[in-house]
Amino acid sequence: MNHPFVKYVYSDIDSLSRGAAEAITRLAQTRVRASGRFTVALSGGSTPRSTYSLLAVEPLAREMPWAKTRIYFGDERHVPHDHPDSNFRMANEALLQRVPIPVENVNPIPTDHEDPAACAEWYDDLLHAHFQRRTDDLPGFDLILLGIGPDGHIASIFAGTPAETEMQKWVTWCDPVLTNPAIKPAVKRITITQAIIWRSAQVFVLATGGQKAMNLAKIFADAEPPKPPVARLLRECKGTVSFFLDNAAAALI
Repeated sequence: MNHPFVKYVYSDIDSLSRGAAEAITRLAQTRVRASGRFTVALSGGSTPRSTYSLLAVEPLAREMPWAKTRIYFGDERHVPHDHPDSNFRMANEALLQRVPIPVENVNPIPTDHEDPAACAEWYDDLLHAHFQRRTDDLPGFDLILLGIGPDGHIASIFAGTPAETEMQKWVTWCDPVLTNPAIKPAVKRITITQAIIWRSAQVFVLATGGQKAMNLAKIFADAEPPKPPVARLLRECKGTVSFFLDNAAAALI
């Protein structure tokens, strides 16, 4: 197994968010200089929201190459984009509507079809259209942002669902409630697959709180732990995986 992990530990969510936002800005500048564009898949969740808010204000709002940045999403809840549970709504309010990014550079996952499989297929087609085909026929994001759920899932790849084992499609869907009735919100999800995560040039994982500590310890453990969390698939990433953690989340690693 690969283990391309980098760990940054902070005293609180404010300093963690600042560190992540600055790292995103540096990477964006580097990629634009090298290739003329920066492609990033955003995550939902409370910790990324704080990071997005910092990217929307000075000095980072001025330093980010917004005109050359292409925004995608790693996953989405199957709810309208104006719904309180929507990942797009969160990112739009915290970041996208506050910065000078061209509207055509923002690519949300559609949720307007009643069938989440149709939404996933549409986004799969969009990624095929936007990314040049590589030798392995998979898109390579410059950066994928991820959180870790209390159950150890990343993006919307939930244990026990077909999304956990999907390797051919770039985008799929699942209903996590079928395997874990406690999942909130209790809605179906559309998600990129682990094959895309593995081929991203960089992955940033943002996690806070002691409830994440055990799953993080299982991700970092060299020996295969009993009942490994879905997030342990990060060990197969080809690029660098950087963890931005607070003291409580990092307590066991």
